[in-house]
Amino acid sequence: MLLSEILGSLLPVDGGWQATVSEDWSQGRTCFGGLVAAVGNQAMRKLVTAERPLRSLQTTFIAPAPPGNWRVNPRVLRVGKAVTLAACDIMASGQVVATQVGVYGAARDSAVNVRPAPLPAARPVTDLRDVGYKPGLAPAFVQHFAVRWSEGRLPFSSSPNTPSKAFIHHRDPAPLHESAIVALIDCIPTPAMSMFTAPAPASSLIWTLEFFEHRFDFAHDAWWRIDTALDAATQGYVNQTAVLNDPEGQPVALSRQLFAIFG
Repeated sequence: MLLSEILGSLLPVDGGWQATVSEDWSQGRTCFGGLVAAVGNQAMRKLVTAERPLRSLQTTFIAPAPPGNWRVNPRVLRVGKAVTLAACDIMASGQVVATQVGVYGAARDSAVNVRPAPLPAARPVTDLRDVGYKPGLAPAFVQHFAVRWSEGRLPFSSSPNTPSKAFIHHRDPAPLHESAIVALIDCIPTPAMSMFTAPAPASSLIWTLEFFEHRFDFAHDAWWRIDTALDAATQGYVNQTAVLNDPEGQPVALSRQLFAIFG
């Protein structure tokens, strides 16, 4: 199933919503975390007006989310003059697999206006090659994304701590929108995996996205760029930060993530 098909499968069922997820979105024992977050955001959007853009999305991954039918329970926590806070629980196999809080805020006039500085230049995307999907060697969900590495090391290559820069886009030809970009941001592995000496798993625990721009009217195959760096890696946990650039080179979102690593 394409991402657009999964998000389009959200249907009201018994006071909540249900989404159908295919096995080609698997990532080990669970499905791709970016998909989980995108489904929850799309469900909260059923309750929150589009005039209030997504400002922050926090996702806590509680248990593996296998393919199949997911129960999705969004709810509004508070509606203010400019900000709506919503929450969502995603359930699979009878248990909560993820819980989210979304902050959606209308624009307001302010005396403070600080734009993020452009990221340092990377090798031009036209000089780079697509990373091919190899079944059995990469998680199944990877087939849904086009990736070209500008900087960074391969997973499990016993490399030193090296930040990564990658150009990315969906292979889904559907028009881009907020939830599609949520999924896109998470498609690159943590740089910590390149430091492993042998194949080993990593599991996201908490993921926070902060959007400061909300333009999504780019072609579905336009190249976005994500720069990722480790902030710390101690006692089996990794803290990392990433910045997403839109196809015009404008920083649009900040990603912070806590991983557990097993290698």
